[in-house]
Amino acid sequence: MSAVASTPLHEQVRSLLMHEIETGAYTEGERLPPEPELCERFGVSRITVRRAVADLERLGFVRRQQGRGTFVSPRKQVIGTMAVSGFADKVVGDGAKESRIMRAEVVPADEKRAARLDVPVGDPIFRLVRVFALDHTPLAIDDSRYSLTRYPGFDELIREGTSTYQVLREVYGVEFSEMDREIGVGFTTPQTAAWLQRPERDPLIVIRKVALDRGGKIVHTSKVKVVPSRVTLNVVTRAD
Repeated sequence: MSAVASTPLHEQVRSLLMHEIETGAYTEGERLPPEPELCERFGVSRITVRRAVADLERLGFVRRQQGRGTFVSPRKQVIGTMAVSGFADKVVGDGAKESRIMRAEVVPADEKRAARLDVPVGDPIFRLVRVFALDHTPLAIDDSRYSLTRYPGFDELIREGTSTYQVLREVYGVEFSEMDREIGVGFTTPQTAAWLQRPERDPLIVIRKVALDRGGKIVHTSKVKVVPSRVTLNVVTRAD
């Protein structure tokens, strides 16, 4: 363990054990090593190990049995596939699909957002943050922004389960022509960790998108944060 790292020691231990559980180093029902062994392995105190294991139990990775030890819970397999080849990044998998609105607000565009959406500074921007899930298991967060000058009243048409692309096509006559994507990595914050039911500073796949219509105007921008252990990304490239 790195005592000089910005991440607390118990979070470092938790992340390492979580990675080993998710990659099968510890199998379902297997007993984790006892506290003294983990302390020696990671070079940390019992308090640190106990905090790490308590976090794992809270997140559903392990269960503690009085007098017997700590055992690996049934593994949560990858449950969805996200296709990133079209305009809408759709999650496909067995189970009931859900989208929950976590934030919906109208704010004036600052210089950065105005530049990204190609609108004047101060124009009204609709920010929509949704969590997508399968069978109540969160898979991804979509944080999108739309110009209300370009699409007046758009914010009033969006409810949980509403397809934003369908509204844009049917109500505003948008014809999509291009989707630019940039794929990178990020980490959960206290807020996104709670929404995704993951620990803080947990790795995420981050997809930044800019959608254009046939006239070359920006339809919206978005940032999609995906839990990599729960979703497989499917990227398709076709010849021109």
